Amino acid sequence: MFVNFLGLLCLALSSLVLGQTNADIQNDPISVFVTTPGSGSGNYVFALNVPSNSEDIYFHLSGPDAYQWIAVGTGSEMKNSLMFIAYLNSTGTGVTLSPRISTDETEPSYSSSINVETLSGTGVANGTITVNGRCTNCTTWNKGSLDLKSMNQAFIYGLGPSSGSLVKLQSNSLSANLERHSVYGNFEMNMTKATGGTNGTTLLSTSFPSITTSSGASQDGHQTSDGNWPVIIHAAVLSIAFIIIMPSGAIFLRIIPASVRWHWVNQSLATILIGIGGVLGLWLSTMYNRSSSYNSAHQVLGIICVIAVFVQWFLGFWHHYQYKKHQTPTKYGAVHLHMGRIILVFAIVVGAIGLSWSFVKTSIIIAYVVIAGIIVAIVLALSVLKRHTSASFSFLQAKGSERSLNAEGSYENIEDPFSNRHEYRPYESNTPLASYPHRGDSR
Repeated sequence: MFVNFLGLLCLALSSLVLGQTNADIQNDPISVFVTTPGSGSGNYVFALNVPSNSEDIYFHLSGPDAYQWIAVGTGSEMKNSLMFIAYLNSTGTGVTLSPRISTDETEPSYSSSINVETLSGTGVANGTITVNGRCTNCTTWNKGSLDLKSMNQAFIYGLGPSSGSLVKLQSNSLSANLERHSVYGNFEMNMTKATGGTNGTTLLSTSFPSITTSSGASQDGHQTSDGNWPVIIHAAVLSIAFIIIMPSGAIFLRIIPASVRWHWVNQSLATILIGIGGVLGLWLSTMYNRSSSYNSAHQVLGIICVIAVFVQWFLGFWHHYQYKKHQTPTKYGAVHLHMGRIILVFAIVVGAIGLSWSFVKTSIIIAYVVIAGIIVAIVLALSVLKRHTSASFSFLQAKGSERSLNAEGSYENIEDPFSNRHEYRPYESNTPLASYPHRGDSR
């Protein structure tokens, strides 16, 4: 009974303290914005104070360390916004505060012209990244300004990815590479309420973990859940094209020699998807600082790979056209065959480089390489098997050997799912398409 009484008393006292903290801050020269970025992940808090007769800005920024980074920015959009971005330092025991300016809806860049320093209370504890800071020249900057007299100054906020598939961002660099935010939104802040006091003492003495409601600030619109979907689509489209569709086209051609037309449709679809993935990759490159120069290994090799795919498709088309016209193997066929194998292996390597470049965990990269390697091994094994085994021989064993070779060395009147007539020719190592329409066929 006594224990229960003590528990209720402690609960009442904590509620009283919490209520006093939220109530007291209503009268303090501080504006505070509070929101919950995710279920059970803790609050995101941004508070601001401008001492009387000063343009120095004291601020508090905190949020769950489940996210790669937490940030606040001036204005209603990213373009020309001055931002404070916080993330764990290289050891994971402290915080790096990076002042940045964004020129568009892209990754903001570190700005050495912004004078900002961290103050006491900055650190990481209990699953929360906390920054107390002061900026001495944040009222105006190139293409932007902060209105200290505004009662509804616009701000934006964002929190970096929380995906468990990514390597945790830990860096001492002020220009560390950032991934796309998972959550973002807008809020407005009363700058006149935030004005007063001396040297930010009121802000620095406030217990922000106890603050649960906004004061002098309010959400503007709805919070938006986001993700790095462009990168996911880019990776998924190219992986499907290179690891599933292209190998399946090669496998079907070797298992079912009558599938020449299917091979063409299949590889054309893969080529189109690769083109889409390549264009999406070029667009993605404009969004991040590390890729804007187009000089990374993944970008250079990726562009070469995409171009090679289109060249290979044309070689296959031209070989088929010449073969139908002259009924004889061409040098383009041999190039098409071997080039396809090289591109397949090359593309897998480029994909692995891209995954590591996107801060994906090593376990995912290993799984990708193993799966892709197995598929490549199957394709190469079937190619070797095809070189030593005639597809027509296997087909005749299944259908019976009542048909005989004609004068041109082909089997006529064998049912073809794509036409009323089909022929088989002995496999030739420099001819990737093992069967073609008869000379007299009208197709």
